[in-house]
Amino acid sequence: MDGNRLFESDGIRKTISPENSRSSIPSDAKKILSILIKNADLEMPAAVTENASSVTFTPNISSFLPTPMKMSESASAMWACIGLFASAICRERYNAGEPKRIVVDVYSATLMLCSVFLFQINGKIFTESQVAPRAIHLDRGLNRETYRNMVSNIYKTMDNRYFHLHGSLNATPTLQMLDLPEHRPDLQGNEHIEAIKDIYRAVVAKRDSMSLEVESNERWLQPGATCRTVDEYAATSHGRLNIEEPLYMIYKSQEQLPPTPWPNSQMSGRPLAGIRVLDLTKVIAGPTVTRVLALMGADVLRVSTDTQPDALPFIADGQLGKRDANINLKTSEGKRQLDDLLKEADVVVNSYRPGVFERLGLGRNWAHELARRRGKGIIYCRENCYGWKGEWSGRAGYQPISDCVTGASWEQGKFLGLDEPVMPLFPNSDSQTGLTGGIAIMQALYRRASEGGSYNVDIALNTFNNWLVREVGLHDKQTQASLRALHSGFLPRHDTGFFEMAPMVLETIKKSNGTGPGQLWDRARFTTGIIRWGVAEEEAEYLDWRRIVSVDSKAGEREVVFDLESGSCMPGSDKARWV
Repeated sequence: MDGNRLFESDGIRKTISPENSRSSIPSDAKKILSILIKNADLEMPAAVTENASSVTFTPNISSFLPTPMKMSESASAMWACIGLFASAICRERYNAGEPKRIVVDVYSATLMLCSVFLFQINGKIFTESQVAPRAIHLDRGLNRETYRNMVSNIYKTMDNRYFHLHGSLNATPTLQMLDLPEHRPDLQGNEHIEAIKDIYRAVVAKRDSMSLEVESNERWLQPGATCRTVDEYAATSHGRLNIEEPLYMIYKSQEQLPPTPWPNSQMSGRPLAGIRVLDLTKVIAGPTVTRVLALMGADVLRVSTDTQPDALPFIADGQLGKRDANINLKTSEGKRQLDDLLKEADVVVNSYRPGVFERLGLGRNWAHELARRRGKGIIYCRENCYGWKGEWSGRAGYQPISDCVTGASWEQGKFLGLDEPVMPLFPNSDSQTGLTGGIAIMQALYRRASEGGSYNVDIALNTFNNWLVREVGLHDKQTQASLRALHSGFLPRHDTGFFEMAPMVLETIKKSNGTGPGQLWDRARFTTGIIRWGVAEEEAEYLDWRRIVSVDSKAGEREVVFDLESGSCMPGSDKARWV
């Protein structure tokens, strides 16, 4: 495993580049949409699937991302499902007409996968903007320190494997495990990244992958995973169970509860207007679920706590369309506040490590009991890394861990001609797991209105990655070769970090697909809005999710409306109550 590029000598990078040698995004998106709606395990209702023929994907462009995975295509198909569910709910709630066209902008659907990197204030990303000093208290784990941040990366082990260390939102336990200093102020700044990597390379090279995996997860309760191939993962006892899990699971609880009518709303056309969503999420996947629901018109209230670290680079984009209340759930008053919110919630989304809320006495079963007492069903969605069956289901994890465990990172490395794993593009599995959660919750709400009962929804990063690699499949060899040629300067390695990779990807796709009108980076795909981060009337620019999918009725009117009620807000900006 010397990391040499395996195809440099065959000339493929230089000779294959025509766009017509790459597969069509709309064509593949249609196929993936068919996979989704025909999947018997997902049990999508006929009111959704029977209108799939109305879906159009535009513009008609070829695949362009430097990856073997069909990311643009699957994201576009997911957004089509969101449009189909939105239309079905609006027909049920507002007597809207049958959809004439459901249009997905595949460029916007692709950009949504890196939405967290596109939030800017006065032309600067959030962590480099004038707002950052006001938000610095959120980074209680000091991940802004370059040395601590770079512990989360792939390094080569003594047994010639690759291991993804991870510091989570607080790298101290991982550094203690490695017997390294907790802070290195002398190594602050990007100019020291290689020197920092050398420190971690040297330490990890003295450890075998299995001991690191067991110790990080079981002794220090930190994420960490050996990078496995797709087949290696399937051969593990956990993997054998996990690859059998469907993309998402919905199962009914409290069957005796009657149907819950859709709430009365003055906002006609908003699919989830009046639906109250309690957001117990962090980082990217969970906040994406609740942002989709906010886009559908739901009242989303996120619960944060100033006693725990938050993911500073991602938080501003993830807060769009939401309110946020600061509650310390380890206090009796905090538990009472959450109980009051649960009593009136329609949906709960929880992306904390499995067991955290159960240990607080505030778990899923308690939410269902409160729903039973009030006589009205609740939807409880939980999201994790490893899936909900198997011995690793309780482990902590993030997108890079899931990518390494399931084999996605090895597929990315092989695509680049390397005999090593490489982090896949964007927070792809994070973002698309969030989309699956939005779809599943809309489906559960649709069932609650017609069948009654409460519902559990299970989603996971691993189940998405399994679905993408195994069921959707990779690009064909010709497409992969053409994509390599298109991005010949895109040359990441196994230890290219998360925040190094993002600008590399953005730069290469700007070159390949343009910044002008009608192109990928057309400024019309972005919008501005007022934010609440400590200064009145402050504005930010961000990707406009309202443009990703649109629904036109046969009456020629826009009867399904996607919009956000508010801009981004600082955690703790609001009272712990429903409006």
